[in-house]
Amino acid sequence: MTTETDFRHLLAALISDPGVAGLSLAGAYESLTGPTVTPPAGTIRQDGRVVGIFETADGKPAATIDSWGSVASRCEALLAGRFHDGVLADYLNFPLVTLVGEGDRVLTTSVELSHRQADATWRLAQNELRETGVAFDEIQRATRKHPDALVTGFPTAIPFGWWHSHTKRSQKAVDDANGKKTSSKKNKSALERGRDEYLGYYVMNPADSRSARLFTAEFIATGVRERRRMAAKVDALFAAVEAETKIGGDKLSTVGLGSIPPTDLVKRTDRSTPSDLTYDTIESRAFFSFTGLRAFNFTRPEPARSLIVTLTLLLYLLHHQNLSLRAGAELRLLEPGLRVRLERQGAEPEPLELPDVDDMAALVRDLGAEVGWEGPRTVRISPESPLGKIIRVVDGSAES
Repeated sequence: MTTETDFRHLLAALISDPGVAGLSLAGAYESLTGPTVTPPAGTIRQDGRVVGIFETADGKPAATIDSWGSVASRCEALLAGRFHDGVLADYLNFPLVTLVGEGDRVLTTSVELSHRQADATWRLAQNELRETGVAFDEIQRATRKHPDALVTGFPTAIPFGWWHSHTKRSQKAVDDANGKKTSSKKNKSALERGRDEYLGYYVMNPADSRSARLFTAEFIATGVRERRRMAAKVDALFAAVEAETKIGGDKLSTVGLGSIPPTDLVKRTDRSTPSDLTYDTIESRAFFSFTGLRAFNFTRPEPARSLIVTLTLLLYLLHHQNLSLRAGAELRLLEPGLRVRLERQGAEPEPLELPDVDDMAALVRDLGAEVGWEGPRTVRISPESPLGKIIRVVDGSAES
């Protein structure tokens, strides 16, 4: 078994080698719910048409069971989840930010924001983030050329990518764009005030406004055939009542009463249609690009590079301890487990042994301490803050 010290030294050497493209991971799975597996609702059929089944290079019909974005979100969310007897972020001393509202109600966390540090929710909370000691401005200005603030303040942005979608090259372009969006009304709503002040365009070089994922992973089923989903409802109390029976002019089904005979949901075009698939194989493919990582100009390339790779691998391994993706898609990793390979340019892939999960977690914790991780923070969102006001309006507890 590879020790954490040996793995760190090996990883540092591999990442620095321009001939090493990265690490690949592959696995084979079976569905634990029977001969079918269920992809995300609405991804196979839309508007009654099959849109989610494609052909592989060898001509087999295939479908995506979990996409790049979904796997990334699942991996990130693990940082706010359980690890042994506590929370993973606490064990790693990871810079998790938890936003809480009234009564200490958890609103969201930094590892649940789809656009990470470029997310609108993060920008709406910027005043509270600064007051709590989060380096909001440094994190927002971070780029691949100047990424150090991400390493210490928002590490998952580096492997999983980001996009500042509301940016323009110049202040004039920003002023013009914001002028078109800004409300001119005297009595602006909370939503309008928050949008105008915190969600407008800002200056950033377009080349620096985004960074592609370094780590991609997806689960694919091959040799698939669609099983059409039927749905029915049995109401023991009102089963014998005729379908034409009405209550105050409404059918029983309108108010949630009565039985419903088996119905072909594929014929419904007004909602995402669930489908099940029979399959020959379920496979995963993941890749971490060392080439992409080398484009980040860290002040201290080691330990920053080793930290980002080890953190990402840890999360992907932990993800494989809970492959319950959704109802009908609980998977089991088959023998021999995940196959990890070193991908070199112009050479055959080489097998690579990873440390176990506990050693990997210990290495992340040590590397995090070395780069200056300061641990989780709780940020309180006031009801009268920009984010708090919008939450109240959306919840219906305040007028817009």
